Amino acid sequence: TDMESPFTHNTIASGNDFLSRKREVSQTVLNIRNRINTVIYEPPKTGKDSLVHMAISQCPGLSTAYIDLLSIVDNGDLSHRLQAADGHTLIYIKNFQSILRLDDWSKAVHAISRQMLRDDAPVYIITGSGINAMKHIFEDHKLMYRQYERVRFSAIDERSVTEHIVRTFLKVGRVVSQEQAEYIYNIADGHPWYIWQIADYCFNITKGYLSGNAVTEAVDTLLYTHSVRFQETVDNLSRYQIYFLKAVFDGISKSSSSEVIERYRLNSSANVFRVKEALAKKEVITVDAPDTPRIIDPMFRLWLARNYFNEQQ
Repeated sequence: TDMESPFTHNTIASGNDFLSRKREVSQTVLNIRNRINTVIYEPPKTGKDSLVHMAISQCPGLSTAYIDLLSIVDNGDLSHRLQAADGHTLIYIKNFQSILRLDDWSKAVHAISRQMLRDDAPVYIITGSGINAMKHIFEDHKLMYRQYERVRFSAIDERSVTEHIVRTFLKVGRVVSQEQAEYIYNIADGHPWYIWQIADYCFNITKGYLSGNAVTEAVDTLLYTHSVRFQETVDNLSRYQIYFLKAVFDGISKSSSSEVIERYRLNSSANVFRVKEALAKKEVITVDAPDTPRIIDPMFRLWLARNYFNEQQ
């Protein structure tokens, strides 16, 4: 019999598949119960949706409206969707970053902000996967200031992930070593969606013991699967953006220092600023600490290492 793979990566994780975001879940649940709005912005496919559904499921009796802004193109769209949510006790808005597509987006956000302040307002949960776009709204423009609490994701706990992988294999008499499970976690940099895809592939090609070759093959397959997307990303970059991406890839910290500008042929600090802005806007990099940019997608970083920058040596 063909067994359904136990590693779900194409649906919302729930129950036992939902791992180790206990702190984030309880924080969100607490916010819902205390009628505090929640804002979450984390990279794509890191489990925002699963988290929100998990939190909502722990607060029975809520009347919830789900609004997805992914395909919103004008203000009419937005008000139409928000009107449909009237009368609910909780409004969950996802892909909030798409609001930036509107001509007068800040006015739209102000309108929602005013709604939130009403005495009879529902509780809001707002999520977005464009990290820089969300930072632009909530940090640069400080919109909805002090009207929400941000739930930040910490890294998914390595131990619970590796134990889950080992246990899941064992259930059907297949064996993956602790080291292999740790390797999967680390090569995906703790990114749940990628971890499950690698684990899923390994699970499906293993009869007894998982061989080292199988893990390598799983990672290669994953990179191959996503290569079109990664290829498009670099195709859309200018020469200077690629120079700067290489600098970020190499782990530079002072991105506008004269040494970096010279070494990566970036011309001037004004140019560095523009290039950095452009890469952030494309959600390729994000800047956490002052002047320390990093590549957002761990598999894209691995693809660059294996298929792109290695050719340029």
